[in-house]
Amino acid sequence: MTTPLVCHTCRESIAGYESVHYGSLETGYRDLCSRCFNEEVARLGGLKFEHVQFEPIEMRDAAGEPHRFHFCARLIGEHVALEGFELKDGAPGGYKFEILGDPEGDLFALMAQLIERMRRALTQRHLERGEGSARLQIAEFLVRGRIEWDENEDGRLPLLVIDGREVPWEEFGRMLMSYEGWQFKLEIKDPSAEV
Repeated sequence: MTTPLVCHTCRESIAGYESVHYGSLETGYRDLCSRCFNEEVARLGGLKFEHVQFEPIEMRDAAGEPHRFHFCARLIGEHVALEGFELKDGAPGGYKFEILGDPEGDLFALMAQLIERMRRALTQRHLERGEGSARLQIAEFLVRGRIEWDENEDGRLPLLVIDGREVPWEEFGRMLMSYEGWQFKLEIKDPSAEV
C-alpha cells in the first residue's frame, strides 16, 4: 500500500500528478500541491497570479471514443504552463497537451486556447488498422505523437504515444517498413508547441 502524498503547506491529500517536489539541497525538499507551489513561486517572483483549479472534461476523438482530460496549471519561470492530460492507472498517460502563457494573463482564455488545440488534435487519426489485419499501420503518410520512457526497454528504446495509444518502438519500426526506400522528415518539438 502506497502512502498518499500530503501537501507540506496546506496539509491536503494530493494525487501524484498534482504534486511538485520543490526545494533545494540547501533548504531541503517538500511535496507541494499545485496551488501551494504556484502561490510560493508567485510570491518569490513578485507576480500577481491567481491559481485556478479546472474541472475535468470529456472530449471525443475522430473515432468517437471518449477521453477524459484533467488539467493542471504551473508557474515555470516567466510562463504559466497549462496541461491537459488523460489518466492511465492514476498517472498522466494517453493524450497530453500543454500550452504556455503569461502568468499574469487570463487563465480562462489560455484554457480556451488549449481546448481548441485539443479539439484539432483529436480530429486527426495517424494510425489505422490494415485491411483484413488487426495490425496498426500509418494512415495518410503522417504521424504525430509524443516520446515517452518505455519501462519494458529500461531506457534503451522509446515508447511513442500516437493517437493517445502507446506504441512500442519495435511496433512503430514495423509500421515504417511498409515504406522501405521512401524518405522521411523527423521533427522534434517542445511539448507546448502545436504539431
